[in-house]
Amino acid sequence: MRRENPETRGPLEVVWLQFFSGGVPSLDYFRMQVDEIRVLVDRQDVGMGINIAAELCMIGLAAYFEAFCKNEFAAAINIFPEMLTGFATRRECRITAKNLLHVVSEFDHSLGFLIAEEYDFGTARSINGLFQDLLNVTPFSKKAAIRYAEFLNDRNLLVHHGGIYTASYKGQKFVKKRAAGQIYFDSLVIRKADVHRWADFLVGVATSIGSATSAALSEFVISKKWKCGPERRKAIEALAYLSLSARPE
Repeated sequence: MRRENPETRGPLEVVWLQFFSGGVPSLDYFRMQVDEIRVLVDRQDVGMGINIAAELCMIGLAAYFEAFCKNEFAAAINIFPEMLTGFATRRECRITAKNLLHVVSEFDHSLGFLIAEEYDFGTARSINGLFQDLLNVTPFSKKAAIRYAEFLNDRNLLVHHGGIYTASYKGQKFVKKRAAGQIYFDSLVIRKADVHRWADFLVGVATSIGSATSAALSEFVISKKWKCGPERRKAIEALAYLSLSARPE
């Protein structure tokens, strides 16, 4: 349902920022969140003890990255809902009438948010699968997927076990050498350097996702000969933004 301009009775042009959650390009917003996390962890002066701030920053990185993936996926659909034609042939895609009513007046730029809510963006495999089915891109390489699994393993240990080593955590092949200590007694130690290391990794993956999403959507528009107004063109470019200062006029 496209809203009408009360003066011309024609379709009301959607401003490119409306395609994005919170009115901010997804990659841009994630980068700002990561920068704030870096500032927060650097403010802490912790010696040999547990660095609670660093642990919380690790958890925050995971939450913000998952949100980025979901928002980037949603934005691609918002910009061109026609992408759902192919996606729906590969996945069951349902929206309840109750949820649809929440965006019926903004349907021309909000459908992607409803679609994205229906899927899990919690692992590299699920993210790759969703972006593959929508845009024919796989954001995570095999190596990056292994690293992301390692990151999530640490995050899950913090969230579900307070960082205390468990048998299942110690049994993971990528932590055996670095996780010194007894299970159910010693704990995972997160330092400032760990937060920065994982922040660098996630920003790198997010940048790759943004670039791949923007490029793939541009290619689809050209190959399908879809009409693309200036606001949608700006939004497609914005999928790959690295900083607020880089926004087009």
